[in-house]
This record gives sequence, C-alpha cells and structure tokens, in this order.
Amino acid sequence: MRLVYLLVIPFIYALNRLLGLYSQFDTATEAVSVSEVGGWMLPTWAEAPFDGEWTPVEVLPPPQWVIVFLLLVSLIRLLHIFQSPRRPEVTFWEKGNKNRINDVILGIDMLKDPYRPPPLWGKSGHIQTAAYGVLGHANLRRTADRRVREILPDGSTVIFDVFEPTCAHPSGRDITFTLTPGIANSSESNYIRTLVHFAQEAGYRCIVLNHLGALRDEKLTGNRIFCYGGIEELTTMMNWAMHNYPNTKFLPIGFSMGGNLTTLYVLSVKNNPEKSSRLLMGLSVGQGYCALSSTPFYHDWSNGRRAYNYIITENMKRLLRAHYEEVVEPHVKSGTVEEQRLWSATSIVAFDEQYNRRIFGFGNLESFYSWVSCLPRLLSLTEPLPIPMIFLNAKDDPIVPEALWEPVKEMCSQREDLAFVLTSHGGHLGFLEGGSFSPKSVTWLDRFIVQMANSAVKAL
Repeated sequence: MRLVYLLVIPFIYALNRLLGLYSQFDTATEAVSVSEVGGWMLPTWAEAPFDGEWTPVEVLPPPQWVIVFLLLVSLIRLLHIFQSPRRPEVTFWEKGNKNRINDVILGIDMLKDPYRPPPLWGKSGHIQTAAYGVLGHANLRRTADRRVREILPDGSTVIFDVFEPTCAHPSGRDITFTLTPGIANSSESNYIRTLVHFAQEAGYRCIVLNHLGALRDEKLTGNRIFCYGGIEELTTMMNWAMHNYPNTKFLPIGFSMGGNLTTLYVLSVKNNPEKSSRLLMGLSVGQGYCALSSTPFYHDWSNGRRAYNYIITENMKRLLRAHYEEVVEPHVKSGTVEEQRLWSATSIVAFDEQYNRRIFGFGNLESFYSWVSCLPRLLSLTEPLPIPMIFLNAKDDPIVPEALWEPVKEMCSQREDLAFVLTSHGGHLGFLEGGSFSPKSVTWLDRFIVQMANSAVKAL
C-alpha cells in the first residue's frame, strides 16, 4: 500500500489545489484569499473584475498554480491514465497445414479480452516493473516439498525445488512446470512464489531452478555464479526430473534471462527425440533475446534504461560480495579478474567485461555475448521445432525495447511452430491487474500461463 499512497497523495493534492479547495494560498510574498462563487472556491485573481488595464500579474495565476498544473500534466503523462486497455496482439503463421501452435492459441480465451491493468498507475511500465515486489504475494511462504542438490562436473552444486500439486489436474494427466527465474532470482522471488501457488492449485507440479548464488543461505561449492547463457544447471535439473517423473510431460517456462535459458534448452534437445518428446511446449516471458544487440541500449537513458542497468549491475556485484571467497578471491589470485575494476563497474557491460567473459573463458565480450544469446540460433532454424514455443513481451517494458523483440515477432509470423504475444502494458514481469488501491496478487501473467497450459494439454 505504501507505493499506492506515494502515487495517490500527490495526485489528490494537485487536484485539490486546482479546484481551490484550500481556503488560503500562501506564497513567500503574499497571501491570496479565496471566495465562494457559484458553489466553487476561487482565488481572488480568478474573479477580479476587468478594469480595462490588464497587466501580466493580474492575468496570470500565481506561479505556484502553474507549477502544480505542470506537475499534474506530467503525472498524467507518466501514468498514461487515458490510454484504453487493449487485447494482446498475437502473431503466428496461420497458413500452416500442421499448425499446432494455432490450436493452443485458440484455446486461450483470455487473449480475446483486453488486459486491464490497475487504472491509476498500471499503464506505466516503470511502476508495473517495480510494483509487484511491493504489492504481490509478499507474505506467501509455501515451503517446497523437496529441495534437490546435484553436483556439476566443475564442482558447483545446482539446487532446485519441487512443489507438488495440491489437487489432480482436471485432465487426469501428470503435467510439470519447470520454471527458470530471471537474473539473480530463485524460487524465493515473489513472482515465482505466486505463480507456483496458483499453478499448484490448478493441478500442476512445479520444479524451480535456483540460480547459482541467488539463495542467500546456500553456500556455493564451485568458483562461479550463474551464467546468462549457460544451460548446464537447467539441463541437470531437467535430466533429474525426467528420470524421477517418468510419466509426466514437461512445460518449460522462463522469465527474462530465464526465458533465454529456456529457449536455448529447447533448441538443444530438438534433435533428441527421447527428451523432446517429453516436452509439451515452451514459454519465454520478457526476455531480450540477443545480448549483442542489447549492448547499445544498456547505456541509453531513453525510458530510464541506464538506471535499470545500474541497478542490475549492483545486484550482480551484491551476489559476488556475498560469495566472495568462492567466486571472486580465487580469480583475483590467479590474475583472471582485476578486483578494483570489477567493483568499479557501473554497467552490466563493464561487469561482463571484468568478470563473466573472463570466468567463462572468452577472449572478448562480443564472442561471449554471441554465445549466450538465443536469437541467432532461432533465426538459423531451417526445420520446424518439435516443441512449440510462445514468446511473450510487453510493449511498455522499460528494460526490453521494441528493437529487441521485433525480430522474434517477424520470425513467428513465418513459422508454424512459434507464436509471439505482445501486451500493451505489463512492464517487465509485472502484469498486475485489479484495483489501483488493492490489485490482485494473482497477475494476468499467472492466469495466462495456466490457461496456456490447459489449452496445450487439450491440443498437443
């Protein structure tokens, strides 16, 4: 509620000032009295009779009123209050003879209705991006039914959590969501926790990958944290799940950076019938698709991306400090990492130059970014994917601009195995809906994922 108050109080205050509901308006040099005219409280400068000699001081309101008006206009522009809710835009190739993705899309009824964000502030991508951490299911603490640890060849321990469904799926089938969170996130992240809770109640099992270093209470056993494009941890989790749940079908879902990893995993098993046949379909939410193409936008102040870049960088540095002895000190001693330059990084590009590309053995940043990106591999596909995929982005996402998702949208218009869904609002992994003062904890995205899964169970 604190966020709502911060937004609403200035708005109400500005309206009160414009309607003249204060009995007195004090300035540094004078007090402007008010009087009642026709039921409205107006300042004396607004009702003064014309004496034939107007001066600028008499014609114009006091400067404080002008400032309030400009602030109000700026607030309305920031919040996009007068924009109408719109239906999500869906792009796929409708002429295919074996268009399985078409059957899935047609079964998602909520795509036929407008997405209605909270009316006061929900049309601002910035507020949607920040709001869910404050207004979501912050108090929900559902303990995992099982926490699994698997040792990787490099000595790192990948940790993932298993959440069993609270009821049977209506179809009677065994379906499992495998969730890959965004950068530096885990099963404890708010949006993951809420989705898991909602999916369990719909009859789905959830297995959530915890990125290396993201869990505060888990000590790292290797000398690195997670990587944007390294799918070793996700592959390990999927192999374990396929072995331990031989009768289930999997629906891999990735968020932001996790969407990139999910896409890379789906591409990695496309020629492996044993594994690809276990995947029902895939979903990527809010990813940027190509790290190399993203580089120019990292330092662009447009839409505040430079500020987001700084916040993400500081969050990555926080993870390194929390596991300093395991993931920084050995590389400093070996000369791989220059510690002073690492801690001086204020952008993710500088951070990757000083840490990630060196730790993962790349000679330059360009080759590292090419390796971690899924877009070049998607564009190089010549055969249909055996696993249908949906890519979802929000048009007002302040972190992922249109230039990054437009190539994927165009690609989906020419393929019968892929679809692209674009919402007008939602920010970066926000997608809140409901009232401005009390938005729903279950988001539009949570409902979309479950409806999509239900449709896929029927169609595929």
